[in-house]
Amino acid sequence: MEEEISLVDLIKVLRKRKTYIVTIFLLAVIGAYLFSKMSPKVYSAKAVILLPSEKESGISAQLLQSLPITGIVGLPSGVGANYVAILKSRSAAEYVVKKLNLQNTYETKSLQQAISILQKSVKISDTKENTIEISAEAKDPKLAADISNTYISALKDITSRFMLTSAQRERLFLEKRLKETERSLSEAESRLKAFQDKYRLVSISDETKALIENMANLQSQKESTQIELDAVNSQISSLQNILSAQAELLGKDLLTITTISSDPKIQSWREKLIENEANLAILLQDYGELHPKVVELKQQIAEIKRVMKEEIERLSKALGTLSTPELFDLGVKRISLEAKLQGLTGLIERYDEKLSKLPDLSLQLSRLMRDVKLQEAIYTTLSTQYEQAKISEARESVEIQVLDYAVPPERHSKPNTMLNMLIAGVASLFLGIFLAFFLEFWKNLKEELRKDENS
Repeated sequence: MEEEISLVDLIKVLRKRKTYIVTIFLLAVIGAYLFSKMSPKVYSAKAVILLPSEKESGISAQLLQSLPITGIVGLPSGVGANYVAILKSRSAAEYVVKKLNLQNTYETKSLQQAISILQKSVKISDTKENTIEISAEAKDPKLAADISNTYISALKDITSRFMLTSAQRERLFLEKRLKETERSLSEAESRLKAFQDKYRLVSISDETKALIENMANLQSQKESTQIELDAVNSQISSLQNILSAQAELLGKDLLTITTISSDPKIQSWREKLIENEANLAILLQDYGELHPKVVELKQQIAEIKRVMKEEIERLSKALGTLSTPELFDLGVKRISLEAKLQGLTGLIERYDEKLSKLPDLSLQLSRLMRDVKLQEAIYTTLSTQYEQAKISEARESVEIQVLDYAVPPERHSKPNTMLNMLIAGVASLFLGIFLAFFLEFWKNLKEELRKDENS
């Protein structure tokens, strides 16, 4: 019958082998202490970014939120996910390496090696408190803080390059056009002055002057319409690029503007719009915004746009194509602007024909004065739109809000002497107890074998 091992027997074994247990424990703890003291000190610095609110502005964000399907690979799930992805990207790491010259600090032969070391020493995480934490480790406390803070600079730099809003694009476009128009105005004024000095002709009839002012006003409207049309085309292109990727994944065709324009009903309404827009421009010249005829014609144009949108939606469903409400609205707006542009062009040509019937010198003077008036009107329109674009850009821009910049830590984070000693102590106790029982077992086994041999 096997003997039962009691608790007392176990305690006796431990007391008998206590020298081994205590020795192993002391050696492990002292070894962990010496290892911690001799190991290079590693410092950790943390920066915290506050995420923007859920409400995102800008046409890009609105278009992404309005897509007909979700969960498609490659589409961001939110600002926080975008920020984390950017911070974890190779581009951000490369920015930090080059900015802080870490290739020399890490003593690596290649840029890629330095990037790899950096990425292993940095931890990017988003928290439930709607923040992102950037923790960097380095042997120098100041370098650890610099790495975390430079990651914030990298985020700002990359977002400014890749998250260009529609208002920014419009502002840059208007800024360029404004400079061009300013130069054209200066040239037109110079040509007019040179002509007047040469022929001593400084005035024209009141009728011709009114004609010139009307032409300049119409040309200004045409220029404004063209700018708006360019912006709409850019938005349509951006949205169609996003939808194309989804259409390919879903095996669907994409509703294109070409499909819309080729429909007979759409073509018919487009012709009606051209006629109405040309008539509206004339009525606005003669009566102003509040005249009943102007109001009635605007209502007719709005009704045509509404019917066209319904027809586009019907076309999309009938063809089984992929689209969004934004694409319907932009499609109608594009057709409307093209119609308005064509109507204004025809009206300006008619005014130009009237102007061409003047005597030679009067004709030249009138055209020079028209050019000046035209450039003045365009410059005024562009200046107003430019200021509005700057306001919209400020409203749409997403500012990186830094809750805490990283500061050089006063104490190292690694190695943790107390933690290392605690782990070593606990592990050595288990090892010592195991060894005590093993030695006791081995001793008893040898005694049993010796007894068997003697018997």
